[in-house]
Amino acid sequence: MIQKKLSSEDRKTQVLAAARSLFARGGFAEVTLDDIAAMVGISRPRVIQLFGSKRNIYEAIAETAYRSHPMDRDLAGPMERKDDFGVFKAFAYHILKHTVNREDREIFKILMYARLREDSFHEKHFNSKDTLMINRLADYVDGRINEGVFRKIDPRTIIFCYQGMISNLAIYKNVMKRMEFITIDALSEECARIFLQGVVAQEDSNA
Repeated sequence: MIQKKLSSEDRKTQVLAAARSLFARGGFAEVTLDDIAAMVGISRPRVIQLFGSKRNIYEAIAETAYRSHPMDRDLAGPMERKDDFGVFKAFAYHILKHTVNREDREIFKILMYARLREDSFHEKHFNSKDTLMINRLADYVDGRINEGVFRKIDPRTIIFCYQGMISNLAIYKNVMKRMEFITIDALSEECARIFLQGVVAQEDSNA
């Protein structure tokens, strides 16, 4: 049976999916163009024809990953309303929700490798996007500190601590499958509630 010839765009999609799975298993350095080509079932020169280099494939995955799930969209409403509980819940929910399916878990694993090895996946893409979101959240927290709602703690410390907490829980919940006793929505609420108890400066906070 003669197989239908795929368009270049469809073949690119195949290459990106294969590369994403391979990078998630061992990081950028451990994967070769031959590995990617073999997984797709095409030649190495064809992969080069489509993307030019392994680095270009890697960066295409990083860029696509951010576009798929922009966090700022989830946080816009709660931040505008100064809904502290809503902000921290949305932050937690975004990370936890978008590490559930296999494709997103692969991106998450690649990101973990990138952070540990300080390579360009995080440096060129997630670093700039994360930094933008961290700065926006830090500005929000700083405003709430100035309004007397939060304790006087460095806003960046608050956000980085929360991000670290949620990222670690995403591993337990969605990668290791050790938290089946709680839903993502309930876990997001609990995380926001627990964390806010440590930063609120007054009992009548909206947390």
